[in-house]
Amino acid sequence: MHKFPSLYKALALLCVIHCAFFLPTQAADKPYKRSSIVKAYRTSMKEKNYTQARKGLLEAIQQYPEAAADPQLYKYQVDALNELIGEENRKIYLNNRPDTVAYFNYIYDIYMTGLKCDSLEQVAMAKRVAEGKKAQTRWRGAVQQTLLPYRKNLLGGGKFYYKRKAYADAFRFINLYVQTKSSDVFRDSKGATIVADPDDMTEASVLAVLSAFGSSNYGAVESYLSESLKDEQLRPQLLEIGSKTAVQLGDTAQQVRLLEQGFEAYPDVEYFFITLVKHYTDVGLYDQALQKVLRMTSLHPERRDYWYMAGTEQQLLERYEEALASYQKCLDIQADDAEAYAAIGSIHLHEAHVAYARFNLPLRDPSYARQKAAITQLYRQACKSFEQSRRFAENNSSLWLEGLRETYFKLNRGKSLKELEKYLP
Repeated sequence: MHKFPSLYKALALLCVIHCAFFLPTQAADKPYKRSSIVKAYRTSMKEKNYTQARKGLLEAIQQYPEAAADPQLYKYQVDALNELIGEENRKIYLNNRPDTVAYFNYIYDIYMTGLKCDSLEQVAMAKRVAEGKKAQTRWRGAVQQTLLPYRKNLLGGGKFYYKRKAYADAFRFINLYVQTKSSDVFRDSKGATIVADPDDMTEASVLAVLSAFGSSNYGAVESYLSESLKDEQLRPQLLEIGSKTAVQLGDTAQQVRLLEQGFEAYPDVEYFFITLVKHYTDVGLYDQALQKVLRMTSLHPERRDYWYMAGTEQQLLERYEEALASYQKCLDIQADDAEAYAAIGSIHLHEAHVAYARFNLPLRDPSYARQKAAITQLYRQACKSFEQSRRFAENNSSLWLEGLRETYFKLNRGKSLKELEKYLP
């Protein structure tokens, strides 16, 4: 089941939205006279002043609770809107400067008004049944027949606004199109739907997701995402949108699920790989990050960046021999890789620190000289790597300066150490 944004909320707002554009002409204390309202409506319709006919009804609905609860007045609105749509249709057919925006807005409004009419009528019928009276629908059939020809236009309106990058309006139309597929207003006397839409739920859901994401309507993205993912062609893009939406909604578990799905099916889409590795690294799950990276090194052994990422994760896991091998792969691919040389130097420097911390033998111990020589060798290896890093990236002293300062000091290379002072801030 899709958790579609509430149609009833939209219906409840319909009058407010419409009537915000019109100031009531009646005095606030003027009593409600339905006959006068209907008469004015019929006069305007006879004169083909459909805009005024609709306006009068909207003003009455805004001012009088009795009018707002009268389904027939909404049916009259449907008729006025139908005429307004007809006028724009004729302009389109004759290529006589049609107002496309007005045309689609009339389509949207006629649907919302028709749904309101049917909803109010069903409430009235339920009340009569509860009172033990007979109840028979009066307006549903007419509303059905008026609305049905415009089903495609709802979807067309969504596409129209999407092309104009008016994403909130695009979603409004597409959402209404999908919701009304199963609306009660399109049920016959036996409860069966009379809608004969094509099997386009996936297509409509894709448009809904794209429109909702474009307008930062993240809850709506979530509602339509599952169905939209059936579109194989756009699935990578939709998974990315779903992941980014989960971030906006603060749902890390959903974000990771979608990233995993994306990486499993589309490992070469960098968004899934990079974002997933960063997430696992940030939360300290280095093993899982490394699994992703090693899959990429197996798929693309020629890519230096993947080997460097592997070395980084292996360092975090304290698997230093493996990290050295990964950084060496970087150098095999790119001989002047200053970053890889610096990383190798940092590993040898770390190993020297660990060995030195354990070095507590007295001078007379037979293994003293051997262990001290081993530590010195680690500093030499580190120094050599940092010097190579400096050679290939002298302008990026952050890679090698601190490493060289320490190794020169430990190796008693005073002249070289002093020469580094020019790089200090």
